[in-house]
Amino acid sequence: MLHFTNSGLAPFSPPTLPVERQARVPLLHPVLLAIFPILSLYEHNMKETPLQELWEPLALVVAGVVLIWGGLRWWTGDPFRSALTTSLLAALFFVFDLLTQGMNQVLGLIGRLLGRGIAPIHPLPMLILMTVLTVLALALIWRRLTEPTRWNRYLNIFSLILVALPLSSVTLAKMANAGTSRPLPIDPWTLHPKTDHRPDIYYIILDAYASADNMKDLFNFDNSSFLNRLEHKGFYVARQSRANYCQTRLSLCSSLNGDYLSNLVSPSARDLTSITPMIGKNRVVESLRPLGYRFVTFSTGYEPTEHPEADIYLAPRKATTAFHRRLIYMTPFWFLLTKATARDYFHSARERTLYTLDQLPSIASIKEPTFTFAHILCPHPPFVFGERGDDVSPRRGNLSLVDMGRYTKRYNHPEGYRKGYCDQAKFVTREIERAIERIIAASAEPPIIILQSDHGSGLLHHVDDPDQTNMHERMGILNCYYVPPSARVNLHEAITPVNSFRVLFNNLFDASLPLLEERNYFSTFQNPLQFTDVTDRYNEDEANLNKSVPPSAYDGLTP
Repeated sequence: MLHFTNSGLAPFSPPTLPVERQARVPLLHPVLLAIFPILSLYEHNMKETPLQELWEPLALVVAGVVLIWGGLRWWTGDPFRSALTTSLLAALFFVFDLLTQGMNQVLGLIGRLLGRGIAPIHPLPMLILMTVLTVLALALIWRRLTEPTRWNRYLNIFSLILVALPLSSVTLAKMANAGTSRPLPIDPWTLHPKTDHRPDIYYIILDAYASADNMKDLFNFDNSSFLNRLEHKGFYVARQSRANYCQTRLSLCSSLNGDYLSNLVSPSARDLTSITPMIGKNRVVESLRPLGYRFVTFSTGYEPTEHPEADIYLAPRKATTAFHRRLIYMTPFWFLLTKATARDYFHSARERTLYTLDQLPSIASIKEPTFTFAHILCPHPPFVFGERGDDVSPRRGNLSLVDMGRYTKRYNHPEGYRKGYCDQAKFVTREIERAIERIIAASAEPPIIILQSDHGSGLLHHVDDPDQTNMHERMGILNCYYVPPSARVNLHEAITPVNSFRVLFNNLFDASLPLLEERNYFSTFQNPLQFTDVTDRYNEDEANLNKSVPPSAYDGLTP
């Protein structure tokens, strides 16, 4: 057996305990400490993350730990120090981002005490520092530690307790929600085309695009000329439209299935894992498939609307789930194994938005009829576009990394949010109009286009306080329909998204679907499936728009 000395490797004397006693010490902690960060992250996001997303990272991490521990044991002949080394490497691997953030907080505090700003530490020197500390710790394990068996016992107990905490929490939550998180069965509608005409259908969502009056009153952006031009092009603009729900996932699940969530999800459901599958596999798409329609969608970077299983999935780069991305960001891998632009999620947000706007017209060249779902996360934060489309993400010099401290300082207050949102709204307004013109020009026959927002802006949105939230702002939306005159029957100024496809399919495909009462529901981020009917508050809050108090900080401002 070998160990490290000043001159390299030298024979290592056996541990003090007899071999038969050593063999009785199970070496559990390397695997347990390695899987703990994954389980902990899942525990904090289990209301939004499907359980199956756990298996791949768990398998990779366990395999990596076994390979490292086995290799060290083979090389040194010491299973106990090898286990301690593996646990140390696993722990440092997953705390890289946490330590980097902690270091930056310390630097920020020192800067405030000195009265001048100190630039955040770059990941490269942080990685070098951690490497030095790791080498010192390894020297301690291999040269100074006299009773490694005892430390293995301690770490076994510690790691078992550590892993038991998220496991018990997840297990109890899953048992409480057993049988309730599954969506209710949804039958497709029966559509009867009146003719052989099967127009391409585009469902374009501009995330958090405010109603015209809120754009003007809250953000000093008068977009009436944009709406007038849409009407001139042949759009019906529902100027008094409201969202049915105040959160993206809830709103899109409702509109794409043409029903309220009370009819789509079990009343006892408490988490959002039942909602996400119904956005990709929705009633609208399933109703159109028998007519020969193909489902086209775009990469969004937002897990509930990422649907690579669609017939045609368009993305500027390969997509990973939000849960897997967050795991990668915890480790040095995000810095070591990706290009600077790929690991800069603000750059990725710009890239996806520009890609979708550019590629939308290309769908008209597909031979079969298509239903296109394009969720554009704009003007919703992060604020990455100036009014003319310039990149407004603050950078750390020429390192191609976003300076999060400067970003939050710029935008995480009412005036910053107002400025960032307004500029981004002006940009996307101009660009979506150009994209629509190109879609119409590229189409062999007039398409159907629904241009809509999922909910309103968030200047006065208190995510967990319905009493403080201004419902007129949060529920007021953009809602426009490019349909032939014969398909405008039952379109009205205050139509809500839950009825959009009911009206469309009744007029185009003789579906005979009853229209639902137009209602608006608020729920908090903490309890997203516990709804408060705020229909009657909409007009009341309009009168209090300028009296409403903004939140102290904006949740969701950053990805």
